[in-house]
Amino acid sequence: MIPALARFVDALREVGVAVSPSEVLDAARAVDLVGLENRPRFRAALRATLAKGRGHRERFDPLFDRFFATPARAGKGSGEKGGGGAIAGSGSGAGSGRSLRPRPKQEPRPGSPRSGESSRKGKAQGGDDRRERLHRAVERLRQGDSRREGRLRRVRVERGEKAAREGAAERDPAKRDLSRPMTTEEERGLAREVPRLIEEIRLRAGRRLARAKRGRLWIRRLFRENLSRGGVPFVLPYRRPRPRRTRVVLLVDVSYSTARAAGYFLAMAMEFLKTGRRTRVLAFVDRPVDATRAVTAWARGRRAFEAPAKGARTASRGKRRGQGIEFRGHSFADLLESLPGLNLDAPSDYGRALHSLLQSHLLPSGRDTILVVLGDARTNRFDPLAWAMGEISRRVRGVLWLVPEPRSRWGTADSALSEYLPHADAVVEARDLAGLARGVTELIRRL
Repeated sequence: MIPALARFVDALREVGVAVSPSEVLDAARAVDLVGLENRPRFRAALRATLAKGRGHRERFDPLFDRFFATPARAGKGSGEKGGGGAIAGSGSGAGSGRSLRPRPKQEPRPGSPRSGESSRKGKAQGGDDRRERLHRAVERLRQGDSRREGRLRRVRVERGEKAAREGAAERDPAKRDLSRPMTTEEERGLAREVPRLIEEIRLRAGRRLARAKRGRLWIRRLFRENLSRGGVPFVLPYRRPRPRRTRVVLLVDVSYSTARAAGYFLAMAMEFLKTGRRTRVLAFVDRPVDATRAVTAWARGRRAFEAPAKGARTASRGKRRGQGIEFRGHSFADLLESLPGLNLDAPSDYGRALHSLLQSHLLPSGRDTILVVLGDARTNRFDPLAWAMGEISRRVRGVLWLVPEPRSRWGTADSALSEYLPHADAVVEARDLAGLARGVTELIRRL
């Protein structure tokens, strides 16, 4: 029954019913208790565990009838298949002309080919689900479609590397999945890899160059401008970095699932950003909090916050992610617990955080402003308020989104990433330190 239940869950997701892995486990336990013999009890068990809202129940009932269709009785002398994808009778009597009757108490075969066809028809009737929307959004980003009319900006995707093969994390700690369980010592071990990645970013990242009266000799331009003179260098062009004044706003999800990735990202990004009016750090779980001063002091090895008292209640289920991410003995977990107004025990609510940001003085705006969002877009089934993200996106020059999850999990369960990505200019798979380094590199290119 488990494979058939898995196919039925996939069919539910195709028609727009979001089903989490925990709900699938609840459904499997409920089916094990009620059994398959009583169809009304079987339907009620699946409905109670998989369809939580009225809209979900309206999609659940017709899909259940199609997917778990009862076999129709075949007429006398016929050897054709019955309804619902089940074959009435045995194969030995298919051509004998006898009356074919189904076996007594025979239950429909869930997940049969016909039921699969019915679920696909349900998909066409019910509309695209979030995973389909997410796939289309990512494809538009990858193809370089422009996001707004009249704008010359191009949308691009920094794709992460393929899933690490077995043993890759041991060979290169920078490719270890940050969402997996990790001890404080293991976090410290990964933190020791951050300086190496910062140096690699410094070597890769370059600034746009502009022509100047003084500076370094521009060799490539030298030959180009003296071709009309037979290559004789009568003109010596010089170059220097083009001055740009770009504001950066880092909107970082510091909830339990993404706190570790947030700590490593800030440790890298603060090495390249000048804090103050040009850079602002906003931490959020369900509402944004200005953490610029505390993060700047933490990244420089100074303490501008009060560490929690010994024995005090620790947030996030009694565990402290980011305890091993330290600068001169100051951990990222201590920094988060010291921020006033930040409730680490609150459920993640992206819609509320974006709406609060839109209504506050912290709202990023300006054609010289780049918004960087780090988060998995898991809203705990709260309203994502994607229109708020769209309004914020229209006020800034560009939006870069770093997702600290493997791409296989995007758009699953309570993820609203498919509704946010159409408002982004670039998305980076930042499941490990290497992915975070790619995100920082992409940010530097836009400065």
